[in-house]
Amino acid sequence: MLPSSSYPRVQLHSRFAYYPRIAWEFLTGRWKRDDAVERLEREIETRVETPHAIAMPMARTAIYFAVKSLIKNGDKVVLSPYTIADVVNMVICAGGVPVFADLLPGGCNVAASEIEKLIDDETGAVLVTHFYGEACEIEQIAAFCQRRNLPLIEDAAMAFGVKVNGRQLGTFGDAGIFSFGMYKNVNSYYGGMLITKRGDVAAKVRQAIKDLPLETPKRYLPKVLQGLIIDVLTWSPIFRAFTFWLFRWAYLKDVKPITHQFKIDTDPKIKREMPEDYLHRMSPLQARLILSQLSGVDAGIQARARHANRYFQGLKDLKEITLPPLKTDGSHGYYYFCIHYPRREELVRYAQQHGRDIQESYHRNCSALACFGNYQRHCPNAVTSANSVIYLPTHPSYPSREVDRTVAVIRQFFAEHHT
Repeated sequence: MLPSSSYPRVQLHSRFAYYPRIAWEFLTGRWKRDDAVERLEREIETRVETPHAIAMPMARTAIYFAVKSLIKNGDKVVLSPYTIADVVNMVICAGGVPVFADLLPGGCNVAASEIEKLIDDETGAVLVTHFYGEACEIEQIAAFCQRRNLPLIEDAAMAFGVKVNGRQLGTFGDAGIFSFGMYKNVNSYYGGMLITKRGDVAAKVRQAIKDLPLETPKRYLPKVLQGLIIDVLTWSPIFRAFTFWLFRWAYLKDVKPITHQFKIDTDPKIKREMPEDYLHRMSPLQARLILSQLSGVDAGIQARARHANRYFQGLKDLKEITLPPLKTDGSHGYYYFCIHYPRREELVRYAQQHGRDIQESYHRNCSALACFGNYQRHCPNAVTSANSVIYLPTHPSYPSREVDRTVAVIRQFFAEHHT
């Protein structure tokens, strides 16, 4: 007997109404008209309490310009190895030398103590990532960087709207990065933002991008089409009747052309020159999409936190798995509820067999990737996390009863396998 089908682990922050709107804007030429980008920048400055916000086509482009504006060519940049390859590539393209600092044990964020060990006279900046929406040890890291007069960049791509002691992530350092990409909690399909409290950094970045072309229809429209396909496939009636069963079959049979459809960074390569496609300016269309979603950010984070609490309470007594910290103060956005289990393939396979759409992490330990061979460094905690993290869904439209069903299947797995 087949299990009941699951709700999707992935749900875009979009509406079906976006697609005719986007088509109309491109047909009429409105996509590149009006002052929406400037309005968005002012809105972000007000929202996160920062003096300078600069719209970007992507978060990774913002990382590139942040690094380039803060270091000298050849400077070391200390960063986490547990990230997408293009974060490392942006450091390299900007003239930096990546130096990988290990993670906190049992976590997904870089350890402040590991960063401090690696700082020397050749260090030009520190780049931290608030991974999966969880704030790293940002107050400790920011204080250390301030004492050393060392520029600090915050990659808050997964943590827009998350706060520590009432202060927005991205504002603790010299520059902060937000993402409004397709899978983020504000979705403009492509899109990012660089914020900074430093006028000199803002001036450098604005000068660097002023003559760049707008995001092009040739690159943007295929991304929108991909979003439409995902929205159709993850629409609950279609997902439960068809998509889940297709992906379940593909996962159990290891059919990678299908299972990789919801993954990114599946074939990492080193980049030494900034790709031309990355060097654009945000279009007014993207800015309008972002502006229309900002009012829902806080409610979305609260919904994810409620799901996280439900997972935590249901799984906290299982000694075999490591849970993320339960934070109710807004300092964790719970992009996913990430559990650690060293034999994760067994657990995910069991969950899929029993109708639960959960996923092994696709993020890697970049310090061990062959493409970054010149920068390799042994980071044992990053090795562990890269091979043990499992994503449990938290998106705001995920029903609470589905959280409970996922918890029940995980508990059933351990009851059957660890008696």
